[in-house]
Amino acid sequence: MDHATYRDTPIAGTTVFTGERSRRGYRINKLAISLTDEANRQAFKADERGYMQRFGLSEREMQLVEKRDWNGLVAAGGSIYLLIKIGGAIGQNLLQMGAAMRGETLEAFLKTRPGHLGNAAENRG
Repeated sequence: MDHATYRDTPIAGTTVFTGERSRRGYRINKLAISLTDEANRQAFKADERGYMQRFGLSEREMQLVEKRDWNGLVAAGGSIYLLIKIGGAIGQNLLQMGAAMRGETLEAFLKTRPGHLGNAAENRG
């Protein structure tokens, strides 16, 4: 099953993170978790392709990372809980990643969030 369901009805635009998908994404997830270390983040930013090659990413996987194709990375087996490490290394937070996954600006995405209070940056206090 590639898409989530609710009461046997497919939920458009969702991807189920299955064991098989997790196995396919092992290299991506291993790369992502490595970015919890500051030295690794610096190495990644200095030479993304070289750093990805150290983890054995395929050409397609490297292209997904280079394009910041979060949906493609999830479909390839990347766990969103680990992909956020890649986002953080390049200066994107989860809200920015979510907006990109929906093809929206951050501002448009924030307006769809429950409890929306305007621009998140303005509301940090």
